[in-house]
Amino acid sequence: MNSRIVLSGAFLLVSAVLPAGAHAQGTADNASVTAQLNAAKPIIAKIKKDAAELQSFSAASGPGWDSHAAVLNRIKDDVNKLQENMRGLQSHRTVASAWQQDAIDRVTSLANDLATNMNSAMDHLNKSKSRPTKAPYPEYLKANSRIANDLGDEIDSIIDYGQAKAKSDELAKQLDSAGD
Repeated sequence: MNSRIVLSGAFLLVSAVLPAGAHAQGTADNASVTAQLNAAKPIIAKIKKDAAELQSFSAASGPGWDSHAAVLNRIKDDVNKLQENMRGLQSHRTVASAWQQDAIDRVTSLANDLATNMNSAMDHLNKSKSRPTKAPYPEYLKANSRIANDLGDEIDSIIDYGQAKAKSDELAKQLDSAGD
């Protein structure tokens, strides 16, 4: 009896923190969405590392144009890989659960913001072949770093939420079968 009360309490606690739309979904969670998100994590980790390195270059005595261009090109390559991953996520959107569809929209939006901002940084750098220290270039670098960090945090949160939801669903099944 005590384990049943504990399971009920755990389920109620998890249910209280889940978004309301997660309970009313018609489509089951899609494992492919989680797989795509997990595949994006190492790409984002590389982007975050390179964006932080590039942001450190913006000091007045930092590296020259060619060093900036090299790191931006690495980021560009990784952002292109990330965009491929986002297209894969979008292809699973119609078979994803409601909360996963919302998550795909949030992650895709951040990835698009990152690509747009990275392209702006590259355009600015290519127009000014001198030492890149003038506005708005340093702001682009800060934004790249911030967006990459936000994207990584969002994906981690989505994966954590999916795991918690799966545990909650399993507890609910256990409660249902214990009540029969």
